[in-house]
Amino acid sequence: MTLIVIALALLAALAAAWWMWRSRSVARPDPAAAVRPLRVAVPVAPAASTARPAPAEFFALPPEVVGRFDWALASALDDARRQALVTAVGRIRRPPAALQQMLSPQFLDRASSQALSELINGEAQLAAKVLATVNAPLYGLSRPVSGIGQAVTFLGLNTVRSIVLRDLLEGSFPAQHPALKQATQELWSASALASDLCNRLGTKLGLADGGTLVAQVLLSFLGHLASTTLLTERTGAAPPTAGSLLQRTRSAQDVLGLGPAEIGGLLLQAWGVPAAIADGVRAIDRIVVTPPGEVPAADGAALALAHLCARLGEQLARADSPVGTSLAGLAEGLLQAEDNFHLRGHLAAPAMARLAEHLQAPDLAQAVLTLQQGLRSMR
Repeated sequence: MTLIVIALALLAALAAAWWMWRSRSVARPDPAAAVRPLRVAVPVAPAASTARPAPAEFFALPPEVVGRFDWALASALDDARRQALVTAVGRIRRPPAALQQMLSPQFLDRASSQALSELINGEAQLAAKVLATVNAPLYGLSRPVSGIGQAVTFLGLNTVRSIVLRDLLEGSFPAQHPALKQATQELWSASALASDLCNRLGTKLGLADGGTLVAQVLLSFLGHLASTTLLTERTGAAPPTAGSLLQRTRSAQDVLGLGPAEIGGLLLQAWGVPAAIADGVRAIDRIVVTPPGEVPAADGAALALAHLCARLGEQLARADSPVGTSLAGLAEGLLQAEDNFHLRGHLAAPAMARLAEHLQAPDLAQAVLTLQQGLRSMR
């Protein structure tokens, strides 16, 4: 009897175990699991300490001041207005023939210190003027130099090239009109500061073709000098050199039909400057209406640096600009303006990653301060 009871108990236990196993194997799926969405891999951003997030404004639409601005092109003018401007810029005195050689692609790309010295020494008046400029307090040389070769050694090829270009071009804008004199002096000072600043920053950033870019920065002021001259002839008063570039461009377009950059292009064309150089000069100011995607990133970065240096040069040259103003602070103020929306985008290129750091470099600040003070002492 006892054995029978034990056997029945074992059979009951086995039956219970079988039933539990069967229930689990055919259990209905979890309703929550049935509607659970598929998991999709999502790219994970790098940690904040290593990532450099792009400013949101680079992806926003440009502000109305930029997006609705109509930048007039010389090629789009009707024949009569264009010919009138060509005639007007034709009255501006043509510079010496040495300018052609200075701006030839071969000379800009491959000129050595010896070749530059030979070119300058071949023009006695030019050599004397260059030496006078070099030995002035502008560049803070510890002792005077007696030859062009020494000047190139102490100041560098691009700096001396810029000095020569200014000396060759100054005679084209004599500023005989009293209202024009101060504006012309301010623009020449701005061109000196801008080209020197671009030369130094371009070197620090390792930009290629620095000599060409520095020359184009200086030449970009020719359009401003020419438009200021033509506007003074029309109105009897020199236009203000302050204000944003878009404001000044709009004012010139309203009266003359073209802004400073396009007028400068017509002037360079009249002087026989190579088209590639003239196009690069126009593109410097035009960067404010050129979205980053419309030019190769490297070209856009170089043009943006040239543009930034040109606008910094203008601020540093103004009579109300304090001597020794922080370059980084000035640049930050410029880049916050609405009309510099596209400029910010171009300066976000990898090649410009260390621009803010270089703008704070003590040697750059000291060099710009010396030049700024020297230019003011000559007024």
